[in-house]
Amino acid sequence: MAQALNEDGKTKLSKWGNSHATRIPQNLIEQLGWKDNENLSINIENNSLVLKPVSNRPANIHELFASWKDDGKRDIEMDWGENKGNELKW
Repeated sequence: MAQALNEDGKTKLSKWGNSHATRIPQNLIEQLGWKDNENLSINIENNSLVLKPVSNRPANIHELFASWKDDGKRDIEMDWGENKGNELKW
């Protein structure tokens, strides 16, 4: 659902240092569930700018545990039992 940025559906592109900027109204940010200082990717699609939140979620179990350091307390794989809820399927 498209929503107008202001009464006439326009916003202004302004010079900001060596870059450019525009404002996004708070109600749109809230609808998208974005937070202040959230990292966004910016791309051109069909001659339009597209902003998307950058996901920091690991793509696989190897990425999830890439920085894990073994504490040496276990010498075998732990059995956590059967799945009970919304466990990730790796």
